[in-house]
Amino acid sequence: MEKIESRDNAKIKEYVKIATSRKRREESGKFVLEGVKLLEEAARSGVEIERIFVTEACLTARPAFAEKAARHPGSCLISEAVEGKISQSASPQGVYALCKKLDKPENLGKIDSNGSYIALWDLQDPGNVGTVIRGADAMGLSGVIVSENCCDLYSLKTIRAAMGSLFRVPVFPVEMERFLRETPLTSYAAVVTPDALPATRVSYRGAVAVIGNEGRGLSPEQAAACSARITIPMRGNAESLNAAMAASILMWEMARASLSKENGYETN
Repeated sequence: MEKIESRDNAKIKEYVKIATSRKRREESGKFVLEGVKLLEEAARSGVEIERIFVTEACLTARPAFAEKAARHPGSCLISEAVEGKISQSASPQGVYALCKKLDKPENLGKIDSNGSYIALWDLQDPGNVGTVIRGADAMGLSGVIVSENCCDLYSLKTIRAAMGSLFRVPVFPVEMERFLRETPLTSYAAVVTPDALPATRVSYRGAVAVIGNEGRGLSPEQAAACSARITIPMRGNAESLNAAMAASILMWEMARASLSKENGYETN
């Protein structure tokens, strides 16, 4: 296993550039991971792991993982000083990886006209986007639609929030207004207005629910691009919900009918 002690090592510099620059990730087709669980999730999902960086402390604390890492041809043992340069975690586990993006471009021809989708229009918080992708995985949705101006799917913050689901869930980057105009799916704009349809009273088969930007929600023009408007009924005094929370409720509604059918009863 190669040992790296210099913070100026070329492999370390490459890792840092890819970790900190969306442009560099897009140009190189690579991204980074931190932590044993994410690395194992990536490997199980067929992600090509180009290089692994581990500390002596990690190898000592995790002997089973140490054995796997030692067999990887791109494994490097790094010093504490080097870890200090590459870590983006408050509680690092001592393992880092440089990976190639999955070669699975999702084209719109793969959209299931009977499926259920969640769409994110210009969301900027990586935590929200990752949380929605994780929820879509948990609820068995057909996929996630993201606008061109959403935050980077391969930023470490997004990947952490998705907890491996990014490697499993079909994600379709689109020009959202054009997509909504051309898709066979019924599109529902999630809004906070009393005249919108209650989200509990619509069918989500062959449909996509559209969530807007964290600060602005969907603009009137964006909402008008959808087939209809829906709202989540609220009894309390909060004016609105966090984007990821609203998406989670809608994804549960999407999954509810099929879950109920599997358990032998119907829902409204």
